[in-house]
Amino acid sequence: MTTRSMGTGARVAVVAPSVVVAAALGVVAVTVGPSLPGRVATHFDGSGTPNGWGSPWVFFWITAVVAVGAVVLAVAALRFRDRRTAAMLTLVLNLLAGVLVSVWIVIALSNAAGDATMPWWWTIVFLVVAVAAALPPALALVRSAPPVPAHDVEPLDVAPDARVAWRARIGSRWFAAVGAFVVLAGAWATWLTATEDVGVAVVTGALLLLAGLAVLVLARVEVTVDRRGMRLTSTWTRIPLMRVPLDRIESCGYEVVSPGQWGGWGYRISGRGVAYVVRSGPGLVARLRGGGARMVTVPDAERGAAALGALLAAREAA
Repeated sequence: MTTRSMGTGARVAVVAPSVVVAAALGVVAVTVGPSLPGRVATHFDGSGTPNGWGSPWVFFWITAVVAVGAVVLAVAALRFRDRRTAAMLTLVLNLLAGVLVSVWIVIALSNAAGDATMPWWWTIVFLVVAVAAALPPALALVRSAPPVPAHDVEPLDVAPDARVAWRARIGSRWFAAVGAFVVLAGAWATWLTATEDVGVAVVTGALLLLAGLAVLVLARVEVTVDRRGMRLTSTWTRIPLMRVPLDRIESCGYEVVSPGQWGGWGYRISGRGVAYVVRSGPGLVARLRGGGARMVTVPDAERGAAALGALLAAREAA
């Protein structure tokens, strides 16, 4: 995948918002920070009245790490080959940095002025700041991204009465690690809160357990192409994740997949269709009658498309 050159204006749009957000945090920390008390209002109820206090500097250092990380990511994004994925990552981190920085600044200024309140409408201001910091870089990166290459494949040359099948396995160690971590976190949270509130412990543990198991189901999958169509199944649980009957498939091929094009990693549902994405690279694509597609990232996508093409050709000949 080749990249398009970016003009000076686009490069500024990618980097400047995160730099401005980080600089604002630094300026307020230097000018207002010395006058802040050791404990400040850090949490507020629905009316804006403070109901929680703590050190302003713990929150500051967390915010500073996120803000600096956003700057580093923005600079690195200029060199990303997959600019759609870079746009997605930049969007998420700049949104987080914009919210955290604006919240810390408002807390610092209000506590320094002796008016430690935060009315609900400040939430709108925080969201506006976050969107202003996140949208320009994401749009600039997406506009500079090249088209995603899509390829048609010659069907396998087989006898009319031949039985054609293709199978491949793929997965992600990151999915397995995250799933296991979330399951353990659910068990720990349940144990931690069980003595305080059994109901909360059960709900918290159940939600985390289900989320972790859902990720583990996606950690290792098997994609199969045969006379029934294309199927995606979890190899650990045998839970079917995707079933596409042959009669629904109009054509097939493979493309060089960008996770950002499908909205990230994992089991993705978007305007383009349904996809299982674990990495950048080749993906087997089944284009459906009436629009939409089903896609699975798999190293041997070209051979899978050739097998599926042979089955489609046999269907048309029948």
